[in-house]
Amino acid sequence: MSPRPIDRRELLRRAGLSAAGLGAVAAAGCGDSGGAATTGASTAAAKTSDASARAQTAAAIRAARVRKVKRGEAPNLLLVIVDSIRADHLGSYVRRNAHTPNFDALARESLRFTHVYPEAFPTGPARATIYGGRRLFPFADWRGPPPDMPGTPGWQAIPAQNLVTTLRAAGWFTGLAVDTPWVLVPSQKPFQQALHRYVPIPGQTGTVTKPASLISDAELARHVPPKILDSSSGQKMRQYLANQVGRRSEADYLPARVFTAGMGLLEEANRQRKPFALMIDCFDPHEPWDPPDKYVKLHGGDVNRAWDPGTVLNGTTATNGLAPADVAQMKALYRAELSMSDHWFGNFMQRFHELGLERETLVLFLSDHGFLLGERGYVAKMATQCHPELIHVPLMIRSPDGRGAGRTTDYLTQTQDVATTLLRAGTVRRPDFMDGQNLLPLLEGRRGKRKLKRREYVTGSYSSIVFARDRRWSYMGDNQNADPQLFDHRRDPREVRDLAASRPAQARRMYERMVVRDNDGRALPKFT
Repeated sequence: MSPRPIDRRELLRRAGLSAAGLGAVAAAGCGDSGGAATTGASTAAAKTSDASARAQTAAAIRAARVRKVKRGEAPNLLLVIVDSIRADHLGSYVRRNAHTPNFDALARESLRFTHVYPEAFPTGPARATIYGGRRLFPFADWRGPPPDMPGTPGWQAIPAQNLVTTLRAAGWFTGLAVDTPWVLVPSQKPFQQALHRYVPIPGQTGTVTKPASLISDAELARHVPPKILDSSSGQKMRQYLANQVGRRSEADYLPARVFTAGMGLLEEANRQRKPFALMIDCFDPHEPWDPPDKYVKLHGGDVNRAWDPGTVLNGTTATNGLAPADVAQMKALYRAELSMSDHWFGNFMQRFHELGLERETLVLFLSDHGFLLGERGYVAKMATQCHPELIHVPLMIRSPDGRGAGRTTDYLTQTQDVATTLLRAGTVRRPDFMDGQNLLPLLEGRRGKRKLKRREYVTGSYSSIVFARDRRWSYMGDNQNADPQLFDHRRDPREVRDLAASRPAQARRMYERMVVRDNDGRALPKFT
């Protein structure tokens, strides 16, 4: 059924209601990711877990020895994370017909970063870095994940001492609206409880709000490639579709709910006597994809197909059974979901401007990783394919005084830089445990760039795979340097000619002088 148009007054009414109801959500929802209710022994265990989380949070806030900041002494802070955006899919990053007008409008008012690479990913590890403010690469201290997270290296909770605990200790009002499932899980309770307002929005894959049995096999088959219908991805899609039962209009889609909740946070934060730091963490355009038809048509997709590749397995087009026409439809679905997220981000920013917050708030926008859409025959998030489609992400900083607006910087930037930059913007001393760069001098142009520590290369980890990248070469391989790949991206920007066999010394140099060096010169961990 086609979604009915969104009425502007209805949208603002919802935002006002969400502002009024935030206290109830935060109080009732501490750590509740929207699953089944608990009773008896499980309730007692949950209470014990809550108490432990509160104790961790209180200790982390006490440990932050920072001065109090009063409203007006520093700009407010707004961090927007939109998952799975490839930089090359935004109009501001030179994609034609991207249909991302609101992200691009922010870029025109911002300093746009052209060389940004996550140091740890996918979604969960990336959040631990962004909010934690320190590197996880190469997961040398990893001892296994919490029971509610995937079991591959790097998956861990956001550190107990983090961006939020530091800001709260400095007197800031903090809030988060989020549908990213790996932020909603119980192991993230210390982080959730550090926030004054935590607004969880369950419904994405990885959460359960309605029984999966609501979705018939026939309905599931309309959204999944036939070859992977019985796979784990297929069953995740079944649960996701069940979560969406009852959706009546575009306002009920998850990006709309996240950014509408964000409007409520803006309203509440604007009433505070404290400076505020708000975070909006939107999971789309992460798969699975089921965007409204109008966005699919916008990107040349077919809305009359018998089935859509609304989700895929990490692997190749062949293992997913995708013909060229199916890959084209997958691209249209991804881009459609991106355009829908852009639209609701635009509504959020309109409210931001209506409140006059653009003159007193610094905005930092970024994504955590990209997505393979058939390049070199691969789809999804293959750790062995750390090419730009997967690791090159957008980042923009909008300064309330207009510095840097409309300019770009090619400074090699990574996700651990986010927390340090936001704290410095808020005049809060960076804690010793953080190790990112303060990116604010770049707002001054070349003169500011000279104030930063020079970066000749970047390194990062996805599970047991590592990558290193400088201005010419791209290296990736197992963290023991098994099966390395090497590309001269200056001459081969699409990275299709692997030179590891013909240039083994260059591959070895990058492993030893970049990967090992960034592990303090120590051997990297072996994961079984």
